[in-house]
Amino acid sequence: MAEPAEVDFAPRLVKQTVEGAFHHTITCDLELNLMDPDLDERFDLDDVPLAGDWALEVERRDNLICLRAVHGSRWGARVHTNVKLYYTAGGQHTLLKESRWHLMPRPDRAEAGRVFVNFVSKIPLDLLMSSGTANAHGYDPNTHRNYRCVIYFDARGGRPLPEAQTLIQRLPAVELSPAPANVRIFFPTCEAELWADSGFLNRSSPYFKTLLSSDFAEAVTMPSKRPRTRDDSTAATTLVDADAKDFDDSDNETDKLYFEKHPALQHKRDELQHPFKEIKITATAFTTYRAVLAFLRTGFIAFAPLSSTLPESDAPGISTRRTRIEDAVSANPSLPYPVSPKSTYRLAHLLELKELQQLSLANLSEQLTPDSAPKELFSDTTVCYDAWRNVILDYIVKNCDAVTKSAAWTEATSRVERDEVPGAAPIMLDLFKRKVIKTA
Repeated sequence: MAEPAEVDFAPRLVKQTVEGAFHHTITCDLELNLMDPDLDERFDLDDVPLAGDWALEVERRDNLICLRAVHGSRWGARVHTNVKLYYTAGGQHTLLKESRWHLMPRPDRAEAGRVFVNFVSKIPLDLLMSSGTANAHGYDPNTHRNYRCVIYFDARGGRPLPEAQTLIQRLPAVELSPAPANVRIFFPTCEAELWADSGFLNRSSPYFKTLLSSDFAEAVTMPSKRPRTRDDSTAATTLVDADAKDFDDSDNETDKLYFEKHPALQHKRDELQHPFKEIKITATAFTTYRAVLAFLRTGFIAFAPLSSTLPESDAPGISTRRTRIEDAVSANPSLPYPVSPKSTYRLAHLLELKELQQLSLANLSEQLTPDSAPKELFSDTTVCYDAWRNVILDYIVKNCDAVTKSAAWTEATSRVERDEVPGAAPIMLDLFKRKVIKTA
């Protein structure tokens, strides 16, 4: 059987993908002689749509091949990096070497600060010359010249990167427009709507992928040019909500603030020229859903303060949760409103968005204080979600002396003694076990 003809292999950027602000993939085809002792090549990547001046450098250092992704921009220590080098033959790409860094990557560090200007993968020549590699599919590093390099950047962590805010500022209100979306997320209690593309939702959320590819009652197909009615009895009635319960620190109050400034807008169905699926939401707040959709698109989300961290007062000059949100809105009026980490976590848990769950938990950890932790210990979210509860319990155990001396702790335990806190017993038992183990 004849070998397939080789394709044109001019060194070039083959493709790149960007998902949100934290998944970036760059694929390059390279023509290299890895056995050249004077190998020192640089390939500029002018079309990469990320901050910095991107290039791929390949250099021979004694018995090492150094593959370096250079960008010169401010990537922090929380960026996870994966560099793969393949040799290409007969239209097939076979992996030679993979370099991966987790949590704290090992790129070259800039001289000042925790900023990294390039990521380096080092490939020993012994690996290329080993019998297992050299004989595979006829690969011989002495004569082979065609290679492919794929670089993955995963910027997960405790907070969004600056690139996320840049993206959201460029396209702040995509979720409010029906074009070219084909999924309408409708909030009948406030007569408001959000829009998204079904392919985008399928890629972003396992929950939505299952929902939109099935005959579940949550989603129904609406024909175009259909008259709008206030109460459409033929539309979907099942909820796609985190929970119908009225949790504390929900974004219902944020919805009120939003609709005071932005009256609910519905596009008349007879104005729409394309079919779409409709999903009804009756429990989760509009502002929560909008913020989560924007996060999936850009990686940006702004969290509102927990009520437990602020004084319980409406006196003039006293900062409240509402005034904090209003201040943030005044600074960036076109962006999605800051949302509750509790509401966000519940929706992220439903939609199976692990990164957003992690961000919500990280924000909770940042907001906890000796005064707020006791108030959060018995919240509805703490009772319902193990991961949320674990963050609070870990904080209390770590800061036990300060927490137990606070007035909030006295109040919380008094409520437990009066049997006023449903679900308190398992939480207190878990706290006791953790404290005993730590002090043992």
